[in-house]
Amino acid sequence: MADFFPISVWYGGSKARAPMLAQPTEESYKIARRDIENIKKLGFNSIRYWVDWTTVEPKPGIWNLDFIDRLMDLAEENGLKVIIQLYLDSAPNWIASLYPDSRFQAQSGDVIDSQASPGFCCDHPDVRKEAELFMQKVAERVKDHPNFYGWDVWSEPHVVSWTWLDWLPRAVGWVCYCPHSQERFRRWLEKCYGDISNLNRAWYRAYRDWNEVIPPKYVTLSTWRDLVDWQLFSIEKLAEDLKWRVQTVKKIDPGHVVSSHSAISSVFIPPLNWYGSPDDWEMAKQVDVWGTSLYPKHIGESMPLDSAWRGVALDATRSSSDTQGKDYWLGELQGGDGVEGIRFGEPVTPQDVQMWAWSAIARGTKGLNFYAWYPMSCGYETSGFGLINLDGSITERARAAGKVARIVNQNMDLFLNAKPPQAEVGIVYNIYSYIMLACSRERADEIVNIVSSALTGIYRALLKENIPVDFIHINDFAKGDLKNYKLIFMPFSIMMTSEIAEGVKKFVRQGGKLVAEVRPGWSDEKGQCSEMIPGLGLHEVFGCREKWIRERQKPKLCVESVQELMPSLAEKMEISGSVYEEALEPLNDTAKILAHFEDGSPAMIINSYGKGKAMLIGSLVSGAYELDRGEENGKFIKGFYKWAGVKPLVEIAGSDKSEGRILEGLRCTLLFGFNHDNKKSSISFRLRVPEGKYRILDLSSQTEVNWSYDNGLRIERELEPQEVCVLKIEQV
Repeated sequence: MADFFPISVWYGGSKARAPMLAQPTEESYKIARRDIENIKKLGFNSIRYWVDWTTVEPKPGIWNLDFIDRLMDLAEENGLKVIIQLYLDSAPNWIASLYPDSRFQAQSGDVIDSQASPGFCCDHPDVRKEAELFMQKVAERVKDHPNFYGWDVWSEPHVVSWTWLDWLPRAVGWVCYCPHSQERFRRWLEKCYGDISNLNRAWYRAYRDWNEVIPPKYVTLSTWRDLVDWQLFSIEKLAEDLKWRVQTVKKIDPGHVVSSHSAISSVFIPPLNWYGSPDDWEMAKQVDVWGTSLYPKHIGESMPLDSAWRGVALDATRSSSDTQGKDYWLGELQGGDGVEGIRFGEPVTPQDVQMWAWSAIARGTKGLNFYAWYPMSCGYETSGFGLINLDGSITERARAAGKVARIVNQNMDLFLNAKPPQAEVGIVYNIYSYIMLACSRERADEIVNIVSSALTGIYRALLKENIPVDFIHINDFAKGDLKNYKLIFMPFSIMMTSEIAEGVKKFVRQGGKLVAEVRPGWSDEKGQCSEMIPGLGLHEVFGCREKWIRERQKPKLCVESVQELMPSLAEKMEISGSVYEEALEPLNDTAKILAHFEDGSPAMIINSYGKGKAMLIGSLVSGAYELDRGEENGKFIKGFYKWAGVKPLVEIAGSDKSEGRILEGLRCTLLFGFNHDNKKSSISFRLRVPEGKYRILDLSSQTEVNWSYDNGLRIERELEPQEVCVLKIEQV
């Protein structure tokens, strides 16, 4: 893994769309040979074959594996390494005949028959054994091929995948409630609570034994501890199931890298959404390499994803892997136009392909897997997402992807060893907030808007200043190792454990600066409301308590006294909030009011605590910035990094739609310059490096680049619309 940077395309040996495979013929192998030769000629160094259970075991114990050898050999003949993508979701239907109680079940009681997907519930012990046998048979077949590189054992993990259960009511989407999943939940509860009497007290029930326990299926007035537990169980179940897949493959093949990748970063998606979604930080623990899919021009209201949304997805995935000391890959990177049914996304251009690829590499990815070689030949996404055309003709998009691959191939050691610099700013991802919002009967889209808008708003403001950012899992506070951060943003952290709250206190007490928004610590993880808000003792950190709170979609905050903290800001300014007005009341002499709502109620308070400082804002200023892009909100959020003494590693002049990122190599620095504008731009990059003599090489053109030194290394570049430059900087 440490000596190879895979840049692959998804390919199934024919025009069949994943996860399906066509019945191979001699003619299809001729076409496959042509395709694989073209993949190699374009510059890719690897290929990602998918292997589905239905094709491999069409009847119990009848194994169809010869096609894998043929495809592996074709790749080897062309000098391509191979990654195998396993699909358990595409399971053979004889499973249902042998094990009819293995079908997934929704909370409504509806049984979900598999129609090419979603397969069957592996909580059923016999289905699990059958699935293990499938994975191990494939592993036995491929592990000794000299060009075999590694595995992806789960594409876009969910409890139920690749299915739209449109006949179910909108509120029904929690899974799985089959007898075996319910029993697994009971065993999980028994491990957590020990005795049924403890569960009864927590859930306000009167069960006599564990066999009477029923998983929650709706929200009730009295308590939501049961639904908190169901969501925590779902998160742990997905992580355990990924671990099981990894261990199953490694039992046969311990020597190759094993990966998995999410459909979208978990910072964007609550655990109950999309029929059960994972926590990236938990999933990254289970594999050698975690990753994500990235489809910036898919279908949906948020599309196309701009540089900030893409950056959040990439940096959050990187952060989840970094905490485990692991690399991350893009398991899927969009290769062609987005299609869903009869809806179509914006056309994908060659410039898009290069922009997306270099954005990921600039954020430290060590693997790119383009989806897919051919457009989808059938199904819900028919005609979409292909790098080439369905008739086999090569597109400029494919050539653009190949150009990125060639540059990486020519400089592989350089890109493998180059790492993002240590960020000094963190943004908290609080999965408990998502859990509490689901318990509060908030609609899925409203949950995402509240939380992800806040995270993305902060990220967007800092991106404009080229400030590196990590995403910090809220549980990392409990571990107490956050000393690398000078500044942490903690938006809308309404639920947390007492251990997390103690970690928050420790961070500030030891000299950190913390900025929080709206009701931190309102509830603990048991669903118990704190006696005072901020809760769990955080009123000591913020030096205030909540006086009252009300809904207001666009409240105004009049900021009067921040100039001494942030000299770059005006003495008085008006900024926008969103969703809430929370009036605050100072509790001590060190707490200072910085802003008021229009009715005069205190809206923002800063407090000294130990060696550090903490600020609480009574509205989602970050979310308002993401939704409205107000200039004053942007200035306000940017002011925090200066307050914390953080300096940008790259300063840019000449364009407000440009970006500069660096990777630190063994004896060099890589500068990635992005022109996000739709017009040609003259951009000046200045790096904070020591004065001296430098050699700068453009890795695309292989030409040397002129530079000057003026309080930093200054590089002037003319970049075409949506162009990226990649520069290797060495001090000589």
